[in-house]
Amino acid sequence: MQEKIKKKCDEIRDLLVEKNEAYGNAVFERGVLFDVEPIYAIQARINDKLNRLKNNTVYQSDNDLLDLTGYLILLQIMKEDMDANIEWGFDNNVKGKSNEERT
Repeated sequence: MQEKIKKKCDEIRDLLVEKNEAYGNAVFERGVLFDVEPIYAIQARINDKLNRLKNNTVYQSDNDLLDLTGYLILLQIMKEDMDANIEWGFDNNVKGKSNEERT
């Protein structure tokens, strides 16, 4: 079973890397057409995938589960980056630097 878990994790990792290479870091950037915060865009994609799975539509595929897992990983990465930025900002403000001095 452990080998199956490793294989599936590798498959999801490869999918994320492949899509990131194809789209660049678009998932982590504001949209070109719609000026949307990236975290909300990722959450919307997760919501769409969950609705598709819940409604068991004809469009459902195994790829939906892979995509959903990938979006959850991307959301985790985005959250960790946001938390790190908040901590960084807090640390710098504690040391007496204003927001303007940090940029």
